[in-house]
Amino acid sequence: MANPKGKRKVRAFQGVRDYFGATRSPLVAFAVTLPLLLLYNAGLLMPGADEMNAADLLTGLVVRLAGPKGFLAVNGVLVLTSVVLTLVLFRRGRFRPVQWLVLSLEGLALGVALGYAVVSLIEQAHVLAAGQGPRYSVMQALSLAAGAGYWEELVFRLGLVGGPIAVARRLHRSASTPHSASARVRVAAVGAVAVVVSSFLFSLAHYVGSESFVPYTFWYRALSGVLFALIFLVRGFAVAAYTHFLYDVVVML
Repeated sequence: MANPKGKRKVRAFQGVRDYFGATRSPLVAFAVTLPLLLLYNAGLLMPGADEMNAADLLTGLVVRLAGPKGFLAVNGVLVLTSVVLTLVLFRRGRFRPVQWLVLSLEGLALGVALGYAVVSLIEQAHVLAAGQGPRYSVMQALSLAAGAGYWEELVFRLGLVGGPIAVARRLHRSASTPHSASARVRVAAVGAVAVVVSSFLFSLAHYVGSESFVPYTFWYRALSGVLFALIFLVRGFAVAAYTHFLYDVVVML
């Protein structure tokens, strides 16, 4: 007679393995992060919205080339793409609705932990006095945080960390001893340098605009960049994007 507890353990293990596999899939990551981009773009359409994310590589170009109507058309395409791709993934069993919930909860847990840790450090160091920081409405905070979660993880983690590591791995795969210890060390070294450089650039990007440079805020943002990079390397783009999104919500509200 089969052991029901054993079957439940096997199913639970399979479910966890499927979740980790799905959330690291590039196609799934693209589908589940599109809502963050749409939320950010919706905020840009609000009256008085004038705060575009520094890493946003699309909006300014689209508006200059196609105007506001073109921007709306692009968002319509994004909505359609998000819906169709998500439905295809659901139908093929590549991603399930419950996994989206778990992804949000994982991002929330990591984001809240990281957010409160950083806020605590700021308060203890008396870097931001009460009332001096910018105040945001809930919609503004959600929109700005969604833009940060999507664009900053796309540029600084996927592009500037994942890109160099992918190139290094490809170069070593074409070498005569692609799986040697020295090859792995070189790839790890490239990854370490990419994490440091991307984190510094990530921190500096926050001063593109009206915010004045403050050494402490620069260093805590650089450290945050390192932590986001580690989350990206371990859990992938989707988890990093949702963690960053929810982290910024905690900090802003």
